[in-house]
Amino acid sequence: MADSSYREFDNAKYSKLRRDLLRTKGGELQDEFLDATRNDGKLLAFMKQVPTTGTKDVTPCPCPLTEAEYRNPPVDTQMMLYEAWATIVPRIACRSSFWGYVTLDHIRHGRIKSVYLAANRKYPGGAERIDRILAETGDRRAQMMDDCVRTVLRRLGGLPEARGNRTVYVDCPLARAWWRERLVVQVARHAGDARSRIRDVVRLSKAYWEKLVVMVVSRNSVFGSHEIRDAFIICLADAIESGDNSRLTTTGGLQRGYRNLSAIQAVRELSVLDVDELREVVEGVVSAI
Repeated sequence: MADSSYREFDNAKYSKLRRDLLRTKGGELQDEFLDATRNDGKLLAFMKQVPTTGTKDVTPCPCPLTEAEYRNPPVDTQMMLYEAWATIVPRIACRSSFWGYVTLDHIRHGRIKSVYLAANRKYPGGAERIDRILAETGDRRAQMMDDCVRTVLRRLGGLPEARGNRTVYVDCPLARAWWRERLVVQVARHAGDARSRIRDVVRLSKAYWEKLVVMVVSRNSVFGSHEIRDAFIICLADAIESGDNSRLTTTGGLQRGYRNLSAIQAVRELSVLDVDELREVVEGVVSAI
């Protein structure tokens, strides 16, 4: 029977390449990698050393993305990507090896440029950052090169070696867009009119999204109950829209709300409450942030 699984990088070989790239700051391999990232074709050739598994390719984004759109896909792009990739299951969507291949495939099909992977806020674009580093001859070159290599790897598919499992959800733009919209769709399944408000919450900032992701995917999280998670995020979205409390939009406020909800869960099983009772408890937690 033919293998119909999604195509991705061989995880062991891709992990080894990432480790090799991080082994020596400013080393020959980092220099070669950044030079390759400066050109679409050269990066595609460089990455051919990593074999792939699976046979089913993800359909690329239909339209080319600008550098800004790639770094933080707009709402309509986020929605479009999730709809097009709705058949991807979480056990695949949490893998760096999968998103690394998907991102590279977007370069192959001309939807993004390889230099986008190097972009940060300090330089006008990824190309300028790479050129500046490759032209550097001083003592800072090795650290600048290492920092940029890490950025490229994070954008490509995540960097678990340095950032843990959350890196896929947070650092890879295409993965982040998919996971954000998946959460929106799940949370709003019983409240469709809340989708736009929920999108506003998950897109407040990268730091806010990261904090939320850590809470949601934590093994011992109170959000292991989808009912509690959904109620918390909907109440948060409603309160933020009303403008009652600016602290709700900070990571500190988010953490306080989660901590207080966890304290209640420790002495009272919230998941057995009916919808109205649960909503009343969660609204109290959110209003107290």
